[in-house]
Amino acid sequence: MVQEPIVIVGGGLGGLALAARLAHRGERIILLEKNAELGGRNRPMRVGECDFDGGPSLMMMLEPFQTLFKDLGERLEDHLEISLVDPSYRAFYRDGARLDATPNVARMLRQIEEMSGPKDAAAYPQLLGELAALYHASIPTFVRNTFTNPLSYLGPKPLGQVLRHRMLGNLAKRIERTMDDPRLRMLFSFQTMYLGLSPFDAPWVYATLTYMEYGDGIWYPQGGLPAISEAVANLARSRGAQLRTGAEVTGITSRSVTLASGETLAAKAVISNADLPFSQRTLSKKPNKRKLRYSCSAYVLYLDYAGELPELLHHNVFFGQDFRENLDDIFHRNALPKDPAFYACISKRSQNDRAPEGHENLFLLIPCANLDRPWTEEDACTLRHTVYQRLAKEVGFDPDRVIAQGSMSPKDWQTQLNLEKGAAFGISADFLQSAFFRPGNRDRDGIYYVGASTIPGNGLPMVLISAELAARRLAQDGVIR
Repeated sequence: MVQEPIVIVGGGLGGLALAARLAHRGERIILLEKNAELGGRNRPMRVGECDFDGGPSLMMMLEPFQTLFKDLGERLEDHLEISLVDPSYRAFYRDGARLDATPNVARMLRQIEEMSGPKDAAAYPQLLGELAALYHASIPTFVRNTFTNPLSYLGPKPLGQVLRHRMLGNLAKRIERTMDDPRLRMLFSFQTMYLGLSPFDAPWVYATLTYMEYGDGIWYPQGGLPAISEAVANLARSRGAQLRTGAEVTGITSRSVTLASGETLAAKAVISNADLPFSQRTLSKKPNKRKLRYSCSAYVLYLDYAGELPELLHHNVFFGQDFRENLDDIFHRNALPKDPAFYACISKRSQNDRAPEGHENLFLLIPCANLDRPWTEEDACTLRHTVYQRLAKEVGFDPDRVIAQGSMSPKDWQTQLNLEKGAAFGISADFLQSAFFRPGNRDRDGIYYVGASTIPGNGLPMVLISAELAARRLAQDGVIR
């Protein structure tokens, strides 16, 4: 008798990692991906003669990556060639100041003292210590937890950690009390934007992201971040998982999957790696009764630039004049930022063959409102013009040297990757949609979930942990051995 497969819908990194984990345990796995390539948001892009990371471009928090390979009986280093990016990134300020962020404490202290003076420099080691303690308390307690039992969240130990580290305090205000210089306040709080969340709306526990940068550093895998998805997909295949691309799914139940082709697959269990709101509204036809809140979106440009921009590092962050106003425009007013903060990446700095000689593969990410604000081509032109002007002024960028361009708008995130409201980071990671309050990895109908919009949250490390938690849940429920 042929064993019914476990069917995974969606080939993002979370789905691939779960496929590899379950296949390694001897399960029959079929993964279905509607697009021609695997990886979801973490897919490769080629524009002109340049290669790009399609979505995420920062590899941080190595431990979940290492754990996945270890649990599969492998070593990460045998499949991915990774290196530390140091400086992590260059921060550009409107007053002309620059700072090269680095996990090297001595170099950070020198730069902070030069920028702001001895008081803020003296506060930095204490801040790092607080961030390290927060990280090591929160990850095992609130991230690697399936929260099937309320006591796992409300018991004396987790509540004690919350109180001891004041995890629910406002992140931006806490940084303001630590650093006097507004430029340093921006530097040590903007990281919540990796989750599509304003630091002015974020609890202190999300300062763990700042620790990931300054405690552990930012890494780069040769081939770009999509090489991670490719390596995990290869491990899944080598253990017998069947990974099908061009296989669009139109309906799911707890025990079956229907494809656009009309094919129906019976399943031992169904796990959706499609974005959770889309899964529930469109695939299972049972929308979540909760009114979910969504992250911001992003307008992304992939530029084949004929010329050199030597003042840009691999990673770069450009802050606008008024940090708070920029974020309020995005998160509270649904307005187009007038002076947007944005991120610029040239991965050629760490891998020369990602662009031809004399060219730069310039990736620009401009945070913007999700589709609660209707997106127009005029919005795209306005943001592009504003960012090009800033780059021209500060690093000598010439728009006439852009010889090929690709882009992803809020509309594209929705239509190409089924991200509700074009929210590039999935559902919001605010307090009432995190940890115990985030949608769980199994619903009442018995459909399982893995990925950014279920526990523990978004970002590549979190979706890898999401795969760990989904495998654990399947074992707890007796679906797998």
